[in-house]
Amino acid sequence: MKHELTLLLKQRSIISLLFLSLLLTGFSLFNGWQNISHIHAQINEATRAENLRKPDFFEHHSHEGPSDSGKTIDAGELGYYLFHNIYHAPGEWSFIALGNHLVIPSVQRIRLLGLQGQLYDGESHHPEYVMLGSFDYAFLLVFFAPLLCIALMHDLKASEQQAQRLLFLHSLVKAPLHFWGKRVLSRWLLITLTFALPVLVFAGLYKLSLAPLLRVLAITALYIFFWAILCATVSLRKHALNANFNAMLLTSIWLMLCVVLPNLSQLWLHYRYPVQDGSQIALQHRQWVHGAWDLPKEDTMTPFYAFYPQWKDTPPVTGRFHWKWYFAFQHMADVKLQPQIVEREHTLMQRDHATGLLAWVLPTVWVQRNLEEIAQSNVTHLLAHRKRIERFHTALRHATYPFLFEEKPMTAQDFQHLPTFESTGAD
Repeated sequence: MKHELTLLLKQRSIISLLFLSLLLTGFSLFNGWQNISHIHAQINEATRAENLRKPDFFEHHSHEGPSDSGKTIDAGELGYYLFHNIYHAPGEWSFIALGNHLVIPSVQRIRLLGLQGQLYDGESHHPEYVMLGSFDYAFLLVFFAPLLCIALMHDLKASEQQAQRLLFLHSLVKAPLHFWGKRVLSRWLLITLTFALPVLVFAGLYKLSLAPLLRVLAITALYIFFWAILCATVSLRKHALNANFNAMLLTSIWLMLCVVLPNLSQLWLHYRYPVQDGSQIALQHRQWVHGAWDLPKEDTMTPFYAFYPQWKDTPPVTGRFHWKWYFAFQHMADVKLQPQIVEREHTLMQRDHATGLLAWVLPTVWVQRNLEEIAQSNVTHLLAHRKRIERFHTALRHATYPFLFEEKPMTAQDFQHLPTFESTGAD
């Protein structure tokens, strides 16, 4: 093995390819890290701005309350005008595979209005559609590592034949399998190192967790080993004496495994498990909200009180407009949409499960899926993020409803006890 590595490292073309691989791997990690750093900066800036904005909001919208209660604010105005930040915070290893972080806003602002209309407003595509994504480590490993294997292993036997050394080698070698195996393993080791070393450097510089690091290295080594074995199978077959033909055949296999089959699989999954577009959900929510203005107030309040009977005996809704009626029909639009939301999430999980089955057949899908799981940027983590938003919005409603339905003002102390969004939590 040592002799093979020495021979390989004396060839300028191989040194150039390995250096290019090191350079591209380092750049892919840097690019992913920069993207995640930008997201963290956005979240930090939004958090800082919200911490300044909320006290200022109370000062500008409050008025002197009765007796010695100090300044108070109307719960309806607070629910309508006050925005709350929600964050899609990346994980420690998210830079390795950006996934849904490319298409889901890192910072969103929501109010006490209907949640689904705010959550899906402006969504014009499904996050799970993103396949090729940005130039991150997962992208480079899936697409470039096989090409590097092809470049270094397509002519294992053909190069010896061209140099008229093949028969001589066969006459000297007692165990051909062992001889060619060392050549394949030496190339696999060098290619793997060009991907693994930059990852190790990043992990060391930023003191990243060990368990995900070991998983990333294992996935890298196994995926490159698969392509090394595939290239060896083609280039060491009995009549593999035409290097150009070997390269064309392996490139065709790369095209099928890395591009054609994964994309065809995704198209089939989208056809087999159709998902309602998020913008359509937002539009339907808006139509139900607008339609509620023309309905008798009882048509809104009666079903609402069926969900919240504790507010049934509070002061009645009178006049043309009342905040409690307004927020009630906002929430009832969410309730009407809930079956569609559940069905959409169920379909997304069906797609995710089907993708997991495809991963057993397509190594490219297996790599992408596993790296996105480590990076916490797959569909499962997206849906968990949506659940956290729903829990926060529910907590916000429940904290505001007593003031809204009992028509009592909210003091500064009550305002400070409003829930805040936690970007991480139990899923």
